[in-house]
Amino acid sequence: MKNFIGSRAIPDLVYHCPENMEQLMDLLGHIQGHFKIVAGCTDFIPAVRGGRWAFDDGLELIDIKKIPELKYVTLDGDRIRIGGATPLSMIIGAPAIKERAPGLAHGLTTMASPQVRNVGTIGGNICMSSPAADAVPSLLVLDAQVIINGNQGEEKSPLDRFFLGPGRNIMAPDQVLTEINFPAPAANESQHFQKVGTRDAVVISIVSAASWLKVDNGKCQGVRIAMGSVAPTPVRLPGAEALLVGNSLTLDAIDACAKHASQEITPITDLRGSADYRRDLAYTLTKRTLTACMNDLM
Repeated sequence: MKNFIGSRAIPDLVYHCPENMEQLMDLLGHIQGHFKIVAGCTDFIPAVRGGRWAFDDGLELIDIKKIPELKYVTLDGDRIRIGGATPLSMIIGAPAIKERAPGLAHGLTTMASPQVRNVGTIGGNICMSSPAADAVPSLLVLDAQVIINGNQGEEKSPLDRFFLGPGRNIMAPDQVLTEINFPAPAANESQHFQKVGTRDAVVISIVSAASWLKVDNGKCQGVRIAMGSVAPTPVRLPGAEALLVGNSLTLDAIDACAKHASQEITPITDLRGSADYRRDLAYTLTKRTLTACMNDLM
C-alpha cells in the first residue's frame, strides 16, 4: 500500500546509507535503475509532497549523511574547508567559522529550526539549488568553490558558476558535492548576512542578502554582494560592486551602491511578495549589510 502524504504518495523505494566513500562509489558503480542522492533527507518528503520531485516505484535512495569523510570544518592554511555532508549546526559551532566567518554562522542560524539544522547539511542546501537557499549568498560573497566527486573523478567549480536555474546545477546524477571551501577572511575584511521573511525562522526568505568588504585606509579594496530570492538562482551583483571598489567608503557611497543593487536584480511577484517589494528589500538589505561591514572595519 502506498504511503500517502497529502495528495501525493511516497514511491516504494530502497534506502541506502553508505558509511564511507568507498561504499558510496561502489554503490554508484553497480546500482541498477533510477536513484537519488540525498544528504540528510530533510528535503525529500517536502519535495515529493509539494510536487517538485516525482519518482517511480523502485527508487534507490542514497543518503550520504553518515560518511565521516564528508563531515568536517577545518582551517587549512589560508582556506576554510567544509565537508559536503556537514550538518548546519556543526558549522555554526565550529571555531574556524565563529572566529573567521561569523557572518556565515549568523546566516546559518536563520535557517529552518534547530532540529533541521542538526540533520540538514550544507551540501544539501547548495545542491537543492533553490533561488532562496539561505546558505548560498554568504558563501558567494566569501568567494567559495565547490568540489564534486564521482566515479569519473574530481571536479572543482566556483560557486557562482554552479547554479543553472531553479532546482538545477552543473552536477550529474551520479556525482556528490564533497567539499565547499573559501579563503579565510582577514582582519581587514568583514561579511554580514540579513534576510526578510514572514517570520524569523522556519520560512523561505522573501529576500536574503550578504555583503563582504575589504577596507584599507578608509578605501574599499574589495566588495562582493550576493542575494537570494531575487532571480532564478542566487546571484552576485557585479555592477553594484564596481561602484565601491577603489573609492572612499562613505554612507552616501553605500546608498548609491544599494540603489544600483535594487535595479540589477530580476525579481518576480509570487505569494511571498511582489517584485517591487523585493526591489525595496534588496536596497534596504544591501545598505544594512554593507554598513555593518563598514562599521566593523572603520
